[in-house]
Amino acid sequence: MIRLMTYIAIAASFILGIGSGAASAAAKPVIPEGCREVVYSTNPQYPPYDWGIPGGFDGASIELLRMAMPPGLPLRPAVYPWKRVLYLAKQGEIDLVVSLRITPERSRYLVFAPHRAFPNPIVVFARKDRKFPYASRHDLKGLRGGISAGDTFGGGFDEYWRASLTVEEAPTMRENFQKLDSGRIDYFVTSRYAGEAYLAKFPPAHVIVPLSPAISSFDIHFGFSKRSACAPLAEYVSRRLAELDGAGTPERLLQKYLQRYRGSAPDVPGHPAMPGGK
Repeated sequence: MIRLMTYIAIAASFILGIGSGAASAAAKPVIPEGCREVVYSTNPQYPPYDWGIPGGFDGASIELLRMAMPPGLPLRPAVYPWKRVLYLAKQGEIDLVVSLRITPERSRYLVFAPHRAFPNPIVVFARKDRKFPYASRHDLKGLRGGISAGDTFGGGFDEYWRASLTVEEAPTMRENFQKLDSGRIDYFVTSRYAGEAYLAKFPPAHVIVPLSPAISSFDIHFGFSKRSACAPLAEYVSRRLAELDGAGTPERLLQKYLQRYRGSAPDVPGHPAMPGGK
């Protein structure tokens, strides 16, 4: 009887060992054939998510990328203007675009990791001493607004402002905050975190604050070029992003890099341009 029980225990241990090994193997990422390194890029002027530095990028997106990618797979940054980044990803010369919104056009040439990388709430900024009653986009009627050229916001706001609001486009975030500070516009619509990063580093003469609620709250994602050998990693990266999001990592990184950007050297002489969006 004792011998029989010993055999059963040994057999059970063997079976459990096989199961554990299989589960461990399933958890390990399988690097796709031909994916020897990941060439990645992003908007070089979108702190605290990401910004260009000599030889690469800094920002919350870059730290999150390192956490989400398979260990040991080399990552190589490629710094270009934002529009060229998207073009090169479309051609397959960039494997991965970090932290951008999903749109129908981009989905034609990018495979997006389904789980978000970061929240990216779009908000209305206004001078604190000239705040106005605000509960929805309809309260912006009759006021002078500003946006950065090329920005889109989602949630139906793009169609709404064109049809119903008085909005001026300026080349960059810098010009818009200058206009808001001087009273030439009443509000400016942009990313909450990018706007706060700019204001933290370049305080205006008047206090400028974000208003609540957000205009839209579309998330931003990691997108692999459909022409890249590394595109099958999208599902693995998505699972890792879900784990990190569940632990509150993206929000902590955004706060960390807000502080880091504030203390960094200027991107160019004077204020950074910070054009466009995600």
